[in-house]
Amino acid sequence: MANGPGLMSRQYAIKPHLLQTSGGIAAEVKDLRDDLIAELSLVAGIAVEEFTNQAAADVNAIKLSIASAAAIQTYTGAALDGVVGLLAMSPPRNISITSTVHADIDAVAVVITGKDVNGDDITESITLTDGGGVTDVGAKAFAKVTSIVVPAQSGVGGALEFGFGDIIGFLRPLKSRAGLAAVVREIAVGAVVTTGTFVAAPAVAGAGQPNGTYLAAAVPDAT
Repeated sequence: MANGPGLMSRQYAIKPHLLQTSGGIAAEVKDLRDDLIAELSLVAGIAVEEFTNQAAADVNAIKLSIASAAAIQTYTGAALDGVVGLLAMSPPRNISITSTVHADIDAVAVVITGKDVNGDDITESITLTDGGGVTDVGAKAFAKVTSIVVPAQSGVGGALEFGFGDIIGFLRPLKSRAGLAAVVREIAVGAVVTTGTFVAAPAVAGAGQPNGTYLAAAVPDAT
């Protein structure tokens, strides 16, 4: 059974030959290190994430409205012309695609590429709702979007906008225990609540939410 976060468990002496097992100052240093490891191995590290007046979801913050097309379309650089566009989002947010109601909007997988909070490359496929008229959202937390690839549609009668949603990516890792997110307390507007949705950091690197994500019951509205 594992207890605590294992603080000090990965810390090693720079000059281990100076850590004698008995006698003198070196032995005292070794004994102190051993005591620290023993005590800290039982301590659970706690980090606080505070989100103040987070921006409300914005349907075209990444890219303004574009018409559907009968050929594959790729948008990078200056083509990401929303108010956020290529800029970093801190904290990271999930990506949204809003479509108009039209038969030319097909159930295709739009590929979003960008960076996570650690600067690592991430990619997510968001499938559009056939016929449009809804906002389809991803689950990964993007700190930055660098590319959008839209597969060919039935025609040019529909329209798409690209923005960010309500999911917030943590800046520090959210741990899990027994498959559950290990959250000590959730507070909203000064009151303790248990209504948010937490997703712990995935075991696989590059999964898009390296520190885990949070979706508040009262979604961000910039207040």
